[in-house]
Amino acid sequence: MDTYRVGGSKYLKISWDEVEELVENLAGKIVSSYRFDLLVGVLRGGMIVAHLLSDILGIDEIYPVGCSSYTDIYKHSQVRVYHPLIIDNLEDKKLLVVDDVADSGETLKTIVQKIIAPKNPGEYRTATLHIKPWSTFKPDYYVDVVDAWIVYPWEKYEMIKLLGPRFIQSLGEEDGLSMLGELVGKNISKIKRFLLTLSSST
Repeated sequence: MDTYRVGGSKYLKISWDEVEELVENLAGKIVSSYRFDLLVGVLRGGMIVAHLLSDILGIDEIYPVGCSSYTDIYKHSQVRVYHPLIIDNLEDKKLLVVDDVADSGETLKTIVQKIIAPKNPGEYRTATLHIKPWSTFKPDYYVDVVDAWIVYPWEKYEMIKLLGPRFIQSLGEEDGLSMLGELVGKNISKIKRFLLTLSSST
């Protein structure tokens, strides 16, 4: 895992191999203490983690729930549920709610309090790969505490969109795009092409 500092902010790059190792570690923590019937993955990154966990733990049922709270890097808005959980009744079911990171903690808190608990589950627990030191919600299972903005491998294009202007403003175009390329694992020409596509579509 590589760390980058730009404009007073810190970014942590995580590869697919590192994600798999994190998920394996998370699965090891879970399997020793909890048996459950189904997984609930938080869209978008949490569904990827839930999918990997389902293969390792042998749980076939995965259900998505979609929430949004970010408006920009380090900027949150009120949590909005845009994809509800499709199961009406969880009575007697034991489930694991999975996200990639507990940052502010508000997303998991909202899901647990407003979506999961009202459906009367037999039991539920929560799991993430990472938790931020300032999170107001502590998952039952997590692997690492991280105080940087985490760049997961499934977020490359999102990071180009959000960080491109920020890096260019802080470092200048050449150095900014070069560092962004290192962070997301893309060459500068591909980043420029993607940013051009974004600007022409808005």
